[in-house]
Amino acid sequence: MKKIVLIILLSIYIQYTYAQKGKRSSKIKALKIAFITEKLDLTKEEAEKFWPLYNEYQKENNKLYRQEKQHIKTKIKAAGGINSLTEEEAATYLDLLKKIKVSHHEIKEKFYKNLLNFLSAKKVLQLEISEHEFRRNLMKKLRSKKKK
Repeated sequence: MKKIVLIILLSIYIQYTYAQKGKRSSKIKALKIAFITEKLDLTKEEAEKFWPLYNEYQKENNKLYRQEKQHIKTKIKAAGGINSLTEEEAATYLDLLKKIKVSHHEIKEKFYKNLLNFLSAKKVLQLEISEHEFRRNLMKKLRSKKKK
């Protein structure tokens, strides 16, 4: 009976934790959207063109990041770490990592090219700065919460 109660409580806790992470993630996304919108000072027309492009860009980047993290890091860890890899395996993973990094660059290049069709170069540059600034501010908040 105790095991059943423990399993039920554990499953409730896990579901609650995942639900909170989802809320946190959507809250961060909303904050990021507000932050970028304010920094770029987009017109209504610019915003209508910008956000679908930006969301697609983020989706593609996240997909590559997950591929990098899951495929490479998980396999290296499963193999017993970097020191357990053969030189050929390490070279294979390094080649895959380089391809992913090149893909990240190509996606960003395509994104900027599309943005320059309707945004000024200043606003595109401001986007890059704003993204870094948002991440920096978010990390500061997380660190201060962690210290408390």
